[in-house]
Amino acid sequence: MRAFCPPKNSPEKDLVMTPEYLAKDIIEHFQPSGLVLDPARGTGAFYDNIDGLYPHTKDWCELAEGRDFLDYKRDVDWIITNPPWSMMQQFLEHGMKISQNIVYLTTINHYTTKRRIRDMREYGFGIKEIYCVDTPKKPWPQLGFQLAAVHTKFGYKGGTTWSYQVTSKLKKVKESRKIAKEIIEMGKRGVISAK
Repeated sequence: MRAFCPPKNSPEKDLVMTPEYLAKDIIEHFQPSGLVLDPARGTGAFYDNIDGLYPHTKDWCELAEGRDFLDYKRDVDWIITNPPWSMMQQFLEHGMKISQNIVYLTTINHYTTKRRIRDMREYGFGIKEIYCVDTPKKPWPQLGFQLAAVHTKFGYKGGTTWSYQVTSKLKKVKESRKIAKEIIEMGKRGVISAK
């Protein structure tokens, strides 16, 4: 008998860089403050965009450059990154040892294993928000699982908020509705007429 278990990610599949537009969107959504750590800097999509938006300090790790996150000891206020998915358990556990807030860009299923839930409870963390985002185009793996920036927070015991990235189609619809409302208001004030 074979137990149901999702296939493991392999380290060679971990080298998928976050597009800059997506990193900026996630940073803008969560607005990290204080000392912010990017523990898997890669090409710098998160790290390079943190400082330009908020007045705080930042730090980074990148195994390929000899700075291993699992050896990082300094306490930080926020961790925000696209972690190597094959090391998700280790990244989450170490993150909970050094930070109050963790935002990892990953598929939601990485947070729903019994072990991850047990680890979060043991460390006093709860999932505060799941910010669902569109999966970037290839070379990103096109999977059937929802991609999200998941915010876990120390001491959080409330419900989990589900939020969704505003897509360009939705932005256009909202802009059209706003323009239509403005035209209706102008008509009510007699600024324009429908003749």
